[in-house]
Amino acid sequence: MENGFESDLGTIDEELLKYVGITNLDFSTPLTSEALDEVKKMVVSFNTLAQVTFRDKVGINDIENIKHILELSPMINDCNVEKLILRNNSPEDVKQLLSFPYENPDSWELSYSFKDGAYQITSLPNYRKMEEYIGIVISSISKSLSPLEKIKEVYDFVKLLDLSITSSDRLPDIIRTRQTNYLGFNNLFKEILSRMDIPVYIVPIKREDIEYVSMIYIEDTKYEIDGFYFFDPASDSLPKSLYKNEAFRKINYNFFALNIYQVLNTRSGHDKYLGSLEYFTNSTYDYVLRKIKVEDKEELESIFKMDLLGIYSLALKTKKIKEESLLNLIIKTLHKEDFMTLDRNIEQLIISNYKLRKEDLFKEDDEESSTINIHDI
Repeated sequence: MENGFESDLGTIDEELLKYVGITNLDFSTPLTSEALDEVKKMVVSFNTLAQVTFRDKVGINDIENIKHILELSPMINDCNVEKLILRNNSPEDVKQLLSFPYENPDSWELSYSFKDGAYQITSLPNYRKMEEYIGIVISSISKSLSPLEKIKEVYDFVKLLDLSITSSDRLPDIIRTRQTNYLGFNNLFKEILSRMDIPVYIVPIKREDIEYVSMIYIEDTKYEIDGFYFFDPASDSLPKSLYKNEAFRKINYNFFALNIYQVLNTRSGHDKYLGSLEYFTNSTYDYVLRKIKVEDKEELESIFKMDLLGIYSLALKTKKIKEESLLNLIIKTLHKEDFMTLDRNIEQLIISNYKLRKEDLFKEDDEESSTINIHDI
């Protein structure tokens, strides 16, 4: 007995089967009206579309047009199609992308970081959470503060993360879980400061494990500093499991705004720069120029907008910030309302804590003795 299937199949317009087998659409150039018409034909025909990718040269309006076509298609379950926006998006692009009315937001993946030809992406809901969090942090920082004071405010926010060396260092994961590893502390620190036009270069450090510090060029006439300073928010953080009061978790500042010699002068004895700064300590510039990787040199020069010789020279001659000036900065910028529930004098607590930790964490405070030629060891 015939089931009639083959005869029915023969009546199907061949045009409807034209797109069966197409699983991916990759848009890499601006879309013409002809291209949009072709997409419309495809989505009303039988198809097996599973993924759509938009790359940098595709305009935001093109993305919106394709989005509407997919949502109106009678042949496509839009939530089952993964949409990837792989672009080096500007802040204006991000604002427009996040404002679209999405029927299936979880099926959209947006790029939030582009480096070395690769994109990091996250889902639209996670991207929105990330933007909201960073926006809240930045909006809470007064524009009247000096550069160093602004950095201190961001440092306080980042220290509230919980250190977990097995956690993700991806920004959306950090903001969703509020915990991360050593690299993640610096990734968030860098992202927020970069949005405030304060460039940051993340430097790996060999201690007991591979850790990281953030290198920042600071010119601040209010505190009479001009040079490269290093910040280690992970080492100044306190575990959330032991200290429930968030304000109290901000009291550590021993790894705030150190010069290159201070970073190399911890008591662990294991500290050593890796990558592009491994050669900076008491080596000749010619040695640095011969040994540094091309990509490290290019990244340093791109971030700080100066040539490698200028970066090298300034890093080595940057003076440490005097302890009194540093503590005055910290006390002056305290948000005292955060500490209302504490019985103890928070100003005195921060000062005494700073000095006690300094004795435990650092060697003798002598720049000359801390200048080690790592190539002579």
